Amino acid sequence: MTFEWIEMKKDLAKKVVEKGHQGKRPRFWSQIDGKVIKFQPGTEEGNPIADTTEELSMFRIGVAHDEWSRILELCLQLMDEREVSLFRTKTREGECITFELHLISIISQASPIPCWEVSEVIQVSKQLKEQGITLHRDKKTIDSFYVFARALKLLIPLEVRLIKQLTDNRENKDEEAEVLKKDVTALVASIYNNLAACQLVEANYRHVLHLCDQVLERAPSDPKAIYRKASALLGLRQFQDSLEMVKMGLVLDPSNKAMQSLEKKANNYCIQQRNEFAKGMKKFFH
Repeated sequence: MTFEWIEMKKDLAKKVVEKGHQGKRPRFWSQIDGKVIKFQPGTEEGNPIADTTEELSMFRIGVAHDEWSRILELCLQLMDEREVSLFRTKTREGECITFELHLISIISQASPIPCWEVSEVIQVSKQLKEQGITLHRDKKTIDSFYVFARALKLLIPLEVRLIKQLTDNRENKDEEAEVLKKDVTALVASIYNNLAACQLVEANYRHVLHLCDQVLERAPSDPKAIYRKASALLGLRQFQDSLEMVKMGLVLDPSNKAMQSLEKKANNYCIQQRNEFAKGMKKFFH
């Protein structure tokens, strides 16, 4: 039987070579055994680059630390156990790559995420957060963003569930649920903050504002979120708003050197903007 190329999504096509056990696919956090063979650029199949067979022993879905690992994770979740398939895709830089992927076995199949215990959701989210922090420190901003985003996707449904649980049972106060909700909310806020840090590096200022607002909704006095929001406002040339935000931060933490430096910068821009406006008005009326 000959299989054809199927477009799975934009810039990702799949061609089955050997069918596997239908319906038995890895999920997020599953561990698999497999291998991948890269082909020469510009070829579709059968022309492997020397020494490019990569063993995927104990490969876990969900901990990708670079673009190539994320591509593999996506493709593996589109395969059945024992399946062999060809994939072709484009990297972020626009390079076309073709590779043969073997899903030899699912070593450990994770449960569907909605079935996870609360402790498991929190534990995995913390692991991803720490991985993201390490990547960010290594200047791998985009890779760290993807990892933080995964952690957030796990936590948001849990936060919503806990809020609903507490709202529905206001009369019967559940102290344990209150503590748990507080811990989860703090973790969600810290991950939003980390996402804001990533977006600030990339100068995506409007995204920074949205993310910082999410942090401040949960932790109104968070100095990092205040500083990042003030920095984003400065980047958007909203100098007065930036100055007001950073002054609010200095009320909370008067000795914060970064905040003090940002205040001087925002204040200088405000003075410059007022002077330019005054000059413009003078020309207009004369």
